[in-house]
Amino acid sequence: MAQTESSRLGMLANPIVFIAVLIIVSVIVLIGAAVVGIDTVVLSGMARSEFARGLITYLFSVVTIGTAVVLVLAALLSDGTDVSEKRFQHGKEILSLLLGLFGTMVGFYFGAETASAPKGEAAIFKMSSPDVSPPTVEVGGRITVRAVVSGGVPPYRFGIGFGREEPQLQESVNPSGWIVKEVPVPPKVRAGDVLVVRVLVSDSGDRKTDQFSEVQIKP
Repeated sequence: MAQTESSRLGMLANPIVFIAVLIIVSVIVLIGAAVVGIDTVVLSGMARSEFARGLITYLFSVVTIGTAVVLVLAALLSDGTDVSEKRFQHGKEILSLLLGLFGTMVGFYFGAETASAPKGEAAIFKMSSPDVSPPTVEVGGRITVRAVVSGGVPPYRFGIGFGREEPQLQESVNPSGWIVKEVPVPPKVRAGDVLVVRVLVSDSGDRKTDQFSEVQIKP
């Protein structure tokens, strides 16, 4: 009888058995606490995707880092026997698997956090390259400039300039984000020149972006 009890205690002293028993007991305690209403954080919080994602990532991080620490200590403290080498190799294989899963989980976690950020903060303020028509125009003629703005914080303001001229932000962009503006060709250009058209836009956060296009002046 005493031998049977000592053998059971010896089994519990085995790290594998001890960890398995600890996990089972922890799960039972957690479920029991949720049933009687003591636990109002963990299991109830798992219904929220943000909480569940963060908790699972945290637990997996602890397990992966803990496994890496154990392997480092094993490499430093091993006696160099064949048994130690085999155990170390098995540990490396497990760590490689954990690192692959860990990298996937962390990438998904931060990717989901970025995707769930408010659109006004996550969207990049940008403008398409302007479309200028007609592509060739006579001296003293008129061109139509079209572009579309997205991201940032509307409403937007825009201005159109030529060459190195700094456009004045005097006009409002359509709420749809489209810019459609007919402008005269400056009188100082000469036949055969290539005229650079600059479109400058700012949002309500005073962020600015610009794009350039070209139009050929007919000879």
